[in-house]
Amino acid sequence: MTQPLVYGPTDNGFDTSKVSLSGIQAPPFLYYRNSNSTVSQDDIVLYDVGEYDRPQGMSEIINAGRGDKAWDTSNFNIEIVKNNEKFLDEHAKNNPKRPFFSFLSLGAIHVPFTPPNVFIDGTPVKGTYGKSGEYDMLYELDLVVGFVISSLKTRGLLDNTLIIFTSDNGGGRRNGNLKGRKGTIWEGGNTVPFIMSYGDKFQAGGTRNQLAGITDIYATLAEFAEIEVPKDQAKDSRSLLKSVYDQNELIREDFFVFNYITIKLHEQYKDRFGTHPIEQSMRTARYKLIYHTKNSFIMMYDLVNDPSESKEICSENFETCNMLFREMIERGPCGQDIKGGWCPGQCEDDPDFRYKGSENGMSCNSIASKKSSKQINKMCGYAAMNPGENPVRNPIRDYCRKTCGVCDGAGTVMPSHNNNSKEWKRFKNQNCDWVALKPEQRCNFFGRDGNKAYTSCKKACWSTHYMGF
Repeated sequence: MTQPLVYGPTDNGFDTSKVSLSGIQAPPFLYYRNSNSTVSQDDIVLYDVGEYDRPQGMSEIINAGRGDKAWDTSNFNIEIVKNNEKFLDEHAKNNPKRPFFSFLSLGAIHVPFTPPNVFIDGTPVKGTYGKSGEYDMLYELDLVVGFVISSLKTRGLLDNTLIIFTSDNGGGRRNGNLKGRKGTIWEGGNTVPFIMSYGDKFQAGGTRNQLAGITDIYATLAEFAEIEVPKDQAKDSRSLLKSVYDQNELIREDFFVFNYITIKLHEQYKDRFGTHPIEQSMRTARYKLIYHTKNSFIMMYDLVNDPSESKEICSENFETCNMLFREMIERGPCGQDIKGGWCPGQCEDDPDFRYKGSENGMSCNSIASKKSSKQINKMCGYAAMNPGENPVRNPIRDYCRKTCGVCDGAGTVMPSHNNNSKEWKRFKNQNCDWVALKPEQRCNFFGRDGNKAYTSCKKACWSTHYMGF
């Protein structure tokens, strides 16, 4: 823990740095300055989950682990601001004519919600919004941004400094009228504020309607600094500057988002990083196509008229839906890195699969040998529980794709539309409409045919939260 970082910020172009490897939410609870720990081994303690009174406020540990005995989550953002002030002072003293780059990765507004009693300038923070630590931290975020901008202005740097404010994902709890949260394929998980300021050189109060992502910051800064990007680098990055200066300039025509997990499958089923996309999406200026790779069904939404993704329209716009799906498969990970598994293409059973990871456990062949299709379907819904699969316990059908009927006669995965099956039933009157009333409970129920509800009641079980992801 107190050993120097390997391949830290100073190994990647930064002259100086002060970082916490897991922010405020997980160990190790300490800072590394220029890749070296700021504390000695004697100052390391083991933290249990709980609250710890500190001079700046109430610190909280939500994941037990080791760290600095003086660790204070309530002081995290203030520490970042102080470090930035020190950096600017040293830069003005030692390199006043050189450009600089400062990256501030704040703890706001991540859990734990532990706002400081007062901000660096003495402004009260804790209790500003009653008992809501979350809103107090959001308020502190505003104070941080204001302080950094004022600091640049005081030093005479504001009019000649490009400032970018953004987030890496959507909110974890609420996102206005947008569906979903961070970690999901929905707009609420990926739509974030993106604000740029450059003195009077950028239009004040201007807005742009473009398909852009944080990967575009790389190409934007490179063009801004007049640095040529190597041809084999930053392939998904596009500079935003031409759109900033001319709102009619198009950055890109479409945008892809992939939701990955690390899985234990036969190596032909995953990419070179040992991962596999469970969800994929493709956005154009108007439409968004979602492909649930794992459970093999597709949905499409008109985001111009339905930004909340409330009305699925693939069936009534099948030609557009099918065109976007083919393009996604051709240009996405299924067309580049992965040739089998959950992606369209070759669909075979995983030859390495054994139920519960036991050497003598059931294989796909032994399941396929069962005489009753109902028995096969039911077994395909069992949790495989292979060792090392944390935290997801994938059903057997994820490994025995061919045996469990996920493939068609030609051996390809066939995505269906977001519809409910009229045949699926559990007991009398317990059909997909019944499942839709309480999907969080009923999507994992077995039907009379041995299939779990989520394999047949796709519309009722549309949310990834209900589908075992």
